[in-house]
Amino acid sequence: MASEDLGPNGHNVPSPPGDDLFVHGCAQRDHELFDARVHSSPATESDATVTILLRRSGRFLKALFEPGSADVVSLDTARRLNPESLVRVLGSFVTGDKCDKGDIASEVATFRVANMVALSTAKADLPGSLKLHGAPSEALPPVESRAALIDERLDNRLLDGRVVATAAIFKIFSGVHELAVEYLAARGFSYIPTPAFIGYRFPEEDDDYFSLSYFDRTARLAPTGEIYLGMALSADLERVYDIHTVFRREPASDGRHLTEFTMLELVFNLQNDWTEILELADSLLVSLIRSLQEREKYNALTQFAKRLYPSAGTFKLGLNENGKLIRVKFSEAKAILRESLGCQSNDQDDLTSEEEAALGRFLSNNKSHLGPPTDVFIITHFPRHLRPCNVYPSDEGGNTTQSFDIILRGQEVVTGCRLLHSHEELRSAFAARAHPIDPDSPEWRPYMAAHEIGMPPWGGFGLGINRLVQGFLGLTDIRETVLFPRDAARLTP
Repeated sequence: MASEDLGPNGHNVPSPPGDDLFVHGCAQRDHELFDARVHSSPATESDATVTILLRRSGRFLKALFEPGSADVVSLDTARRLNPESLVRVLGSFVTGDKCDKGDIASEVATFRVANMVALSTAKADLPGSLKLHGAPSEALPPVESRAALIDERLDNRLLDGRVVATAAIFKIFSGVHELAVEYLAARGFSYIPTPAFIGYRFPEEDDDYFSLSYFDRTARLAPTGEIYLGMALSADLERVYDIHTVFRREPASDGRHLTEFTMLELVFNLQNDWTEILELADSLLVSLIRSLQEREKYNALTQFAKRLYPSAGTFKLGLNENGKLIRVKFSEAKAILRESLGCQSNDQDDLTSEEEAALGRFLSNNKSHLGPPTDVFIITHFPRHLRPCNVYPSDEGGNTTQSFDIILRGQEVVTGCRLLHSHEELRSAFAARAHPIDPDSPEWRPYMAAHEIGMPPWGGFGLGINRLVQGFLGLTDIRETVLFPRDAARLTP
């Protein structure tokens, strides 16, 4: 028996042992000790037994408080508990009912309570309309109507976070972070934090920034860390990355855009050519998706998410004969839109969100002639007028660039490119810009100086972690990937 502490109401409560006793589903001793949430109001049977449905880690158990088995104080406390109260219970599983197997919410174990303490009592009449736990006798809302609940869920985000399917999203998000760091560390990348406050701006793009008063001058919230990561290469750090919050002044509240989101950005010295960037992005995405699909802990989380999101666990990772993501040039993608999908799409125009989604649907089914069905693919060689002025031109000519996007479930999730490293070429590119940048202005001198002291050939890419998680799980709204989301319409909770 674990050591004992004096609990509330003056009676002894064993201090909690390791978390392994209940998380794995089976009793490992005659008595189990764990914390759980009260899911529904107590019920008193004719023989004075009190029954409460408890919830822990997405599984349910029927707790029995029987006169003669449960102590008097615990029995009295049980009768007065409100749903969502947090309790610590000690007792034993009924013989033959010790394990709840797999992720089947309807399999309810029966637990005979010997002792219970209310760790935290919830107030009565909490919002009760979000019946999303999948408890026995509680029907989940139809799939088509769940998206309509998102704002109500966000208004009650902490209660919503207790839903195991919701919590699984946040843990998968954390898993992407863990897996990316593991991958990059094994390849010699160093973590370099980049500033959230920046002093530079791109002319005529002020509407893209959040500006704020910074002592005696104006600062902006960083929409990318690329500028500073590039400068780090000039300090001979060679391979660097940052996983950080970035800010975009996105006016739409449409389920696709956030004003505050998380990016993985990396840059590195090139040894040969820009395809090193393409290969690294390809390898990283394949590694992340495979790990999410194949590692036991992430697969279990995906199964929990599937309670609310039927698309979870259906992601198709179709690779070509070389084990790589399918690649399509920008001009080829435009031809597919016109010739195979009947869209009117001009080669001079960037891909719209609708066109990205159409290409995503095309490549995900068996009608695609490009390879096996896949929910993720690469578009390369974007035209120069559709990329920033300092992106390296393609060796293939045709006014294209050494750049690419990765489309995941119909949304751009990665943008990458090789960037100019010659200070003369950078100066010329700044001058030729539609709205020129003065490379000698105080705000741009640090970046320009990094090139003037000898910048190596370089490039990199940015990965939107929110969109990766959204696409992998098939979520309809990107706000579901964040515990406290921020978009144009929301500043709370």
